This record gives sequence, C-alpha cells and structure tokens, in this order.
Amino acid sequence: MIFKENLTSKLIQISSHKIIKNFKTKKNILEIGCGDGNISEYLIKNSILKHHFYLSDISEKAVKKAKKKIKYKNITLRTGKFFDPWKKIETEFDVIISDVSSINDTVAKLSPWYKGITCDSGQDGLKNINIILNQIDNYMKENTYFIMPIISLCNVRRLDKILKKKFNVKYINKTHWPLPNFFEKNIKLMIKLKKRGYIDFNKKFNINTGSTSVAICKLKIKQS
Repeated sequence: MIFKENLTSKLIQISSHKIIKNFKTKKNILEIGCGDGNISEYLIKNSILKHHFYLSDISEKAVKKAKKKIKYKNITLRTGKFFDPWKKIETEFDVIISDVSSINDTVAKLSPWYKGITCDSGQDGLKNINIILNQIDNYMKENTYFIMPIISLCNVRRLDKILKKKFNVKYINKTHWPLPNFFEKNIKLMIKLKKRGYIDFNKKFNINTGSTSVAICKLKIKQS
C-alpha cells in the first residue's frame, strides 16, 4: 500500500503553498514520508520559481511511484526512514514537510488506512515525530519552515507542548471530519483512549468527528 492524496495531504498542500508562494528566490524543499509524491507534485505545479525538491519515504514502492509520477528536473528522490536518506547531503533546507504517521497505534491497527503498513507511533501517536524533532536541527536553518499535520487521533496537547518548546507555532486550516465506521464499531475502546488523553474527538449532531490542522513551525531565536 502507498499513501495517496487524502484530506491530510490536501491540507498540507494548501498550507505549504501559502508559505512557498511568497519566496522571491529558489529554495530547497524537503518532504519526508512523501508517499506517492502528491504534496510536492502540487507545489511544483503551483510554484512560479523552479525550487529544488527532495523527497523520501520508507517505502521503495512509494518512491518509485513518486519518481514515475512527477515529471520535474529539479528533484531528488531517495528511500529511507525519516532523515536517514539525507545524512550525507550538505544542503540545508528552507522548508521541511513531514507527513509521517502521528496517530495512536491502536487506532492505526483497527483502521483500513494502514493496511499493509506499519504505523508504530506508540499509544500517544508521537513516537515518530519525536524522532524527527530530535534530528531536525541538523537540517534546519534559522529561517527554515517545518510543516506537519496535527490529527486529533494522537495526544494533541502533548504534541503542542513538544512543538512549542522548539518552535513558534501557528495552526492553520483546521478541518473537522466524520469518524469512519471502524471507529464507531469500537467506540467503547475509543472513549477509553480519549479519557487517557491518547486521542480526541467530539460529538456533534449525533456524529463523532475528528479534526486535522496544519502546524507551521519556525525555530525560536535564542536570546544571547
């Protein structure tokens, strides 16, 4: 299975474009967890400047799909986990986009979203993003943007605290969506997960809904 365009990736596309369209010079843009490459493909098609895009995914099939799908010269694609494919590259990135899984493991195992794919995000959903944040300083400049989705099927409060320790954070394009059938079939379990703070959802008009927003992050400038 390869991650294709969905609500989350569409929100990242729109949010990232709001940043990138204002650049006056060519930039280096990294996307980790690229799936079939739909986010970068959108940005390439909607950018006036010929930025250099760097894409990676743990799935070799996904990288091959992205390579076949995106017809663009200024692109580098590699297979690997998180920042591993970029350890030996000397380039610093102006934008880093992550669509790596950040949802509760129990939810992921019950859902069809991760059929054939290991999520391995932990019960709070933050295992992967913590690894990324522990490594990200090696790839960021002072003015680099870090962009990632915030899905309510993780410990959003804890994630907010983690991000704000390192970054100035702005959340944009929040969207609510009805939770799917597998969630409703396991609603007692989901309520337990919510009580423990692992996930969050709300009921409105007798429909349980989750939410997705996009975090736009900039490094906090250390005071001398």
